[in-house]
Amino acid sequence: MVDEYRDPEAVCEELRSWVDRLERRAVDPNELVITNRVSKKREEYTQSTRSVAALERAADLGLARAPGQSVSYVVVDDAKQSRERVKLASEELSEYDTGFYRELLVRAAASVLSLLEWREKRIEKFLSSLDELSFKPFL
Repeated sequence: MVDEYRDPEAVCEELRSWVDRLERRAVDPNELVITNRVSKKREEYTQSTRSVAALERAADLGLARAPGQSVSYVVVDDAKQSRERVKLASEELSEYDTGFYRELLVRAAASVLSLLEWREKRIEKFLSSLDELSFKPFL
């Protein structure tokens, strides 16, 4: 879309439709699975990352992952720092953290639109203006 029109607003309008789908919970959580390759043993990690939370969940379920293997998960509550912040792709998936995935969408759009000098802040401002327009009553 950017190559075709060189119009960041068109990209942001498409982004708005995806954000809207997320917020309406109209996205299948299986489409939001994140996969990361494990680089060390679970006990060797010092930071409480999403991948570590997934490794801890996997261990709890008897699905331990060794270095070199992958772990796949969906972020369900990124505000938490425990294994409860994610669910493994192999678990029943019925929820996801809308804010987390919205942020990923905006960052992805910013990486494409940065060539046209549109950064995350400007994209968010544009999305807000679209939201305001959609709520204005017809006169």
